Amino acid sequence: RGGGKGKPPPSPKAGPPTASPAETPCPQRCRRAGTLQSNFCTSDFVLTGTVKSVSRGPPQEPGWAVVSVLSLYKSGGLGVPQPTKGATLRLQLPCRLCPVLKKGSSYVLMGRLGEDGGALLPPDAFVVPYRPQQQQVLGNLSKRPCRGTP
Repeated sequence: RGGGKGKPPPSPKAGPPTASPAETPCPQRCRRAGTLQSNFCTSDFVLTGTVKSVSRGPPQEPGWAVVSVLSLYKSGGLGVPQPTKGATLRLQLPCRLCPVLKKGSSYVLMGRLGEDGGALLPPDAFVVPYRPQQQQVLGNLSKRPCRGTP
């Protein structure tokens, strides 16, 4: 019955410290859900910015992205220097695989505040390449009150 192959491999939760980078806190698939409108109110901060650098770090530690802010639509307590345009912001990336960010590219970034008050882009953060047409939509969304937020 047993096949003589030894013990089954450990479950991903009890894996050795040399676990692959695809394990926690990353999902099975990196996918964003919803639209600009549906994610605006549920995000702690919303900004457009150009990626200056991305550092993914060792498998057990979060990565970081440094972004030059183009426009800030919702700060949610994020300490962004004034004036916001041109300010740099350091975003924590808990997942090594997503969101996918390329140095030199501009994005709409909707994320959360971490426990330490820093900017956090979890794997399910709404991140899309920035297009100038989105500026008006984001500007309009930032003028509307968000209802039902905790």
